[in-house]
Amino acid sequence: MRKINLSGKGLAIRITAILIVSASSPIAFGYDVLTTRVTAGEYRITSREEGQFIEMEGFGHLMVPGKPRLPAKDLLIALPPGARVHSVQVNGVGAEQLPAGYQIASTPPILPIADSPEYQELVKELLLEWQENNQLVYSTDKAYPKERGKLKAAGTLRKYSYASVSFYPFSYHPESGRLVHYDAADIIITYDLPSPGSIEALGVEEMKWDNLADKKASSLFVNYQETAELYQPVGSPPKSWVETHDYIIITTSELQGAIASSDFPAWKTALGYNLRTVLATDTEITSQPGIDLAERIRNFLRTYYVPWGIEYVLLVGDCETIPMRYCFPDPTNHSFYPYDPYTYGGEVPTDYYYADLSDPDASSWDSDGDGFHGEYGQDSPDFLAEVSIGRIPTSDTGRIRYTLNKLVTFEQDTEDWKNHALHAGAILFFENQDFSGYPFIDGARCMDVIETDLMSGWTISHQSEHQGLVPSSYPWGMLTEAAFTGDWRNGQYGVVNWSGHGWPRGAVRTIWAWDDGDGVPESQNPTELAQYSFISTVTSNLDDDHPSIVFAISCNVGYPEANPLGNLGIDLLTLPGFGSSAGVLSATRGAAVSADPPPTGGGVESMCYEFNQRMIDGPTGPERVGDAIYDAKFYCNQNFGWDHYYEYKNLYDYNLYGDPSLAREGAIPINRGDCNGNGTVEAGDVVHLINYLFRNGPAPDPLEAGDANCDSLVEPSDIVYLINYLFRGGPSPGCIKAQIL
Repeated sequence: MRKINLSGKGLAIRITAILIVSASSPIAFGYDVLTTRVTAGEYRITSREEGQFIEMEGFGHLMVPGKPRLPAKDLLIALPPGARVHSVQVNGVGAEQLPAGYQIASTPPILPIADSPEYQELVKELLLEWQENNQLVYSTDKAYPKERGKLKAAGTLRKYSYASVSFYPFSYHPESGRLVHYDAADIIITYDLPSPGSIEALGVEEMKWDNLADKKASSLFVNYQETAELYQPVGSPPKSWVETHDYIIITTSELQGAIASSDFPAWKTALGYNLRTVLATDTEITSQPGIDLAERIRNFLRTYYVPWGIEYVLLVGDCETIPMRYCFPDPTNHSFYPYDPYTYGGEVPTDYYYADLSDPDASSWDSDGDGFHGEYGQDSPDFLAEVSIGRIPTSDTGRIRYTLNKLVTFEQDTEDWKNHALHAGAILFFENQDFSGYPFIDGARCMDVIETDLMSGWTISHQSEHQGLVPSSYPWGMLTEAAFTGDWRNGQYGVVNWSGHGWPRGAVRTIWAWDDGDGVPESQNPTELAQYSFISTVTSNLDDDHPSIVFAISCNVGYPEANPLGNLGIDLLTLPGFGSSAGVLSATRGAAVSADPPPTGGGVESMCYEFNQRMIDGPTGPERVGDAIYDAKFYCNQNFGWDHYYEYKNLYDYNLYGDPSLAREGAIPINRGDCNGNGTVEAGDVVHLINYLFRNGPAPDPLEAGDANCDSLVEPSDIVYLINYLFRGGPSPGCIKAQIL
């Protein structure tokens, strides 16, 4: 007999650690202890112009600007339900000293891609920081890093408690060039559990019935098999879990009508989502504790995401109506300049705040209690999202209705143009620009690796910089505003990626127009570096016949506050006639790239690559747009995230303007119960399902049509469900999630 599991595709993390021991026992000081051994595996050392690099399968890198770039792996270790980490110890095993003389390359500097005078000062600060880090480590023979690992983060993935622990299999002695390699490491985690019988313990037991993250957990946690049994529920589901609302829309009473009058609710319902609209004034939100509306909304989601089974959240309204959370990734910069895009402040507005629902603000996003959320090194956000967040970033009712209808039309379209891409790569930095010592960075490099690695068989149009003293080496079409926007307007592209300096009103290309004789491109030398728009809210002519999913490697394109010259990211999604996007991934403030190329260099280019990979085909198949961006951000942070506040800034910066459940390739509603595909649910479908499960007959097409009771399995209970529906007045097959093509 067949029993087919249809659980949703998970987030595959490329890790190959071997678990030798995984045990949990109550030991010293009243804490429980979990011990895990991981092996390092093989390595190879290669030489480049910058120095030597150690590469290991399944490992990322320890990324502290200026310090040696050594292999690192962030292991996600599942803990018993409700566990809270107390301490982590990582002990190296099997040390082997390699011969002296290695010259390990350093992690390159962080390169912010913006142009205001304040940013020029920031570039100088980041370069000075890089030089100080470099001198601190490379001028001595002290081992770097001195420890074999550390606790990186702790939190939850819905019902699963976990610790993220970094493992460093090498230490480096810079002056002598000695390397010490460790074959393995023992990771010792002490934790405590809720008191038996307490309210917290009872809540943990109830949460075991939440199975929405089971598939993802099996891919993420290196010890999932050893801990899975601990998360199996006992008894009956909580009686309070009578409502299921996997898709929540949060908005205001003033905007509710625009949503209801659009095609969006009916379409999402047809795809099997159980929508519920919650107003900012509803008691579910107003009854929550919180210093402001943002915290009350987050606490509402924390309260209901498990019992309601919430997977997707759409915020409808601008950043004032349904607020973004202003975070301050640089803990030394609390300056606050919203509504002034030309002044560099410390704030970064983000919706990531609503995706992480692990802990209350007081023990996560503002764990130091100073009122400044999301500070690097001082607060404790958990970047493994419980739900995927999207936003319709306008409070104009006409724009809301237009946008929602456009999203429906986009998802209903399953034609081949969805596999067409348009790319624009402007030059981000010239070599030694402004005497910085920075390398040449061509934005086309990211587009090129995406095309090579991810878009085999696609139809691609791409443009690069042809003008100036140092043009692009990519022999693509010439990038200009007329060429780029004309191609976008006249073509049909499911995906658009671009790279270039940005402002709220547009993105620009930079050319080195002339040189004063010193061989250095200088921003402060008038007209030596010239900038020209290649897309603008003021001058570009676009349309919305075939809207695209857009990822913009640019600063400020997703600037959410009102701007008199327009907001490009918002207008691309919501402005009738101009709205050539069905989803925009863009930065709310300044973003940064790495000198190292994608996909493993870190920074926004790596994020763009990983987003495209997951959206197009993922590690295990195409992901919906909201899942793709949150999975991509988490993966980048785990594998090549900078140990620096700018890592947090990039993570906060990139938000989805659009529907988080959107399927790029399109979706077709599934008629559950119609196993023989004749368009109706009748007795023949029961026979078809019996033949499939017990007599090796043909499968339902699609297979999900056989899952009549929507438990993500095709099994005998579906036969019983259909019989009850057809002959005994039972409920109709429902929960008809879309078939992604």
